[in-house]
Amino acid sequence: MTTTWGIFYNKNSGSGKATKKAELCQKRLAEKNSKVVLITGDSLDESQRHLANSLPDLDSLIVIGGDGTLNAAFSVIVKDDHPLPVGIIPAGTVNNFAKRYHIPQDTETAIANILAPARLRKVGLGKCGTDKAIVSSLTFGNLATLSNEVRQKDKQKFGLGVYLVKAIQQIGKNKSYLIKYQIGDHQVETLRTWFALITTSRLVGGFAYDAGAKGKMHVSVLHNIHFQQVGEYIYFAVTGKLRRAKNITAYTTQKLTVTPQDGKKVVSRIDGDEGPQLPLTITFLPEYLPLMVPQQSNKR
Repeated sequence: MTTTWGIFYNKNSGSGKATKKAELCQKRLAEKNSKVVLITGDSLDESQRHLANSLPDLDSLIVIGGDGTLNAAFSVIVKDDHPLPVGIIPAGTVNNFAKRYHIPQDTETAIANILAPARLRKVGLGKCGTDKAIVSSLTFGNLATLSNEVRQKDKQKFGLGVYLVKAIQQIGKNKSYLIKYQIGDHQVETLRTWFALITTSRLVGGFAYDAGAKGKMHVSVLHNIHFQQVGEYIYFAVTGKLRRAKNITAYTTQKLTVTPQDGKKVVSRIDGDEGPQLPLTITFLPEYLPLMVPQQSNKR
């Protein structure tokens, strides 16, 4: 029986690098007598529409790109509730999800991992609303707002340091929001929020910042930051160990609803890109997606 593979990628990213990776992967699959469907478009929305139309006919899906491209593909899977085996070929600037599951960064090695005998590990995903996946993280508050406002040309000119500079400029200005947090279906707490971080694992940038909580999201709320707390912020930026800092409220949960209480517009940031405006309901889908992983990762 012929296996049908879909290859989802952004043909406009990386000066055509994703397209070259897709063509190489297509060639390797063809050598195995597999049927291949290339799924892309002139825009991200068009690519997602093509994926939604192709999903029922696919046996497996390969996604080429970083966390942003993974989010686009996984959002279609979550919206249609159609989980299927997925292989990853990293290609983007941020590959936190691929690194978490030890997916090879080299293209040929990543393809070899996909073509190896089935090594599937069911992994969890976040879900924002009804149609948006969360691959690694959702943030909102001061830092997320600043990130949404940073222009692409500034990032290209100054690098990631532009975020730190802009964040330091806001220290002491008390630009926080009053947010109601409903943890699960019962616990409700209203907190002054300078920055909120919600992750699908206990890792931030490869650093473990929390104890394990299987099948749950990790939520950390930084209430305010003043000049005397700069050291704590820098410590988090360098180590990822946010929970050790003071002025933090932290939860683990499968469901979270966040609602602004002071009439301010609060926009989220999901997997590095601008996301929807609050209020939001965020849920965690444990062991949802069958992911093709190297053998050593499958044993973890």
